[in-house]
Amino acid sequence: MHIVHALRQQAPAVLSAALSVLLLGAPTTPAGVLPASAAYLTDEQRLAAQAWTFTDRNYVDRSFAGQDWFQTRKNLVKKKYASTDAAYDEIRAMLGSLGDKYTRFLTPAQYKAVYSVATGDVAGIGVELEAKPAAAAGGQPRVAISSVVEGGPAEAAGLLPADVLEEVDGFSLRGLSPEEAAAKVRGAVGTKLRLSVSRGGSDAPLVKLLERATVKLAGVTSSSTSAAGGRVGYVRIKQFSTTTASDVSKALSEMAGAQAFVLDLRGNTGGYFPGGVDVARLFLPKQTGITYVVDKARNTAAYTTYDEDGPFVATPLVLLVDSKTASASEILASALRDNDRAALVGERTFGKAVIQTVEQLEDGSAVVVTMAKYETPVRRSDINQLGLPADVSKECPAGKEAVACIPPDLLRSR
Repeated sequence: MHIVHALRQQAPAVLSAALSVLLLGAPTTPAGVLPASAAYLTDEQRLAAQAWTFTDRNYVDRSFAGQDWFQTRKNLVKKKYASTDAAYDEIRAMLGSLGDKYTRFLTPAQYKAVYSVATGDVAGIGVELEAKPAAAAGGQPRVAISSVVEGGPAEAAGLLPADVLEEVDGFSLRGLSPEEAAAKVRGAVGTKLRLSVSRGGSDAPLVKLLERATVKLAGVTSSSTSAAGGRVGYVRIKQFSTTTASDVSKALSEMAGAQAFVLDLRGNTGGYFPGGVDVARLFLPKQTGITYVVDKARNTAAYTTYDEDGPFVATPLVLLVDSKTASASEILASALRDNDRAALVGERTFGKAVIQTVEQLEDGSAVVVTMAKYETPVRRSDINQLGLPADVSKECPAGKEAVACIPPDLLRSR
């Protein structure tokens, strides 16, 4: 799911919501340190006050959902907390009172997961996780494998997408979020873990012994296929990171002679915000609008292409999208369609036109705060919760086989 992400770099991590992330760097001292007058506060009160300060500094809705925002701070610092977890619960309640599902709290483990996705480097077993709803009322939510990284320990052990995680080293993973489960699975490179999973069609859980390794998430994969009487370059972008634009450029450059390109954004929930902007620059003419970001003070920042055409400005282009295409993916899709550069094939997109910043608190936890909204090149601001409609509504198969379901005229020069 976009973030202008002030990832205060003290640890890495994974956010499975639709996000776009802008890494603002790593200060040498914790951001948002409270003034000396706050020295009388307990550690928990100081943590809650710091979360309020970050939210106050960044939140886009200056009415704060109509509440007395300064009274909220007074309540936070007066409250006696029995534990850090109690302070976490109060921070969650404070952020929840804003009525914005994207403004939320991250534990230290969840923050680490966000950072790992943004940079593409993860130490673990090479899987991506997703939430699986409880099977019955009163049941606990579960965590399942959404994809297996090629060449990683999980693939070598025979783990598959849709496998449900049960236990790691005897610790039950039921009721945990994907981020919390990921934190339990990760560990030092070279260490081993015993993982129990449930698989459809198997009566008993499967137990796998794996060795953790450094895994590079393959955010961009590519291949070529035949369609519409010629060769078509197919590029799948799973998540935007700091290297996505260069990875896409490299993949396309290796497909010299392709008559058309297809970018597959299905299931791409976002990631690194500038990644979507930089990929758009590869395909658009010079001095072309990409997106507008409007902040809490209604200041507008325009993101455009540079003073030269993108290297792939002339080749026909099609984007594959679905209901999970969100955030940075929607920035890319709207930029290319609004500028008549590409058609969208598939389903209506997710609909997330707000941008978050992530700021780390002094104990390694963090708050994610909606700090801006974005508009398309033609200044459409109604994408949030509505999404982008597909130009051609079709259900296409996974992978490069989807190219065959694209109308041939979209893959030819016009």
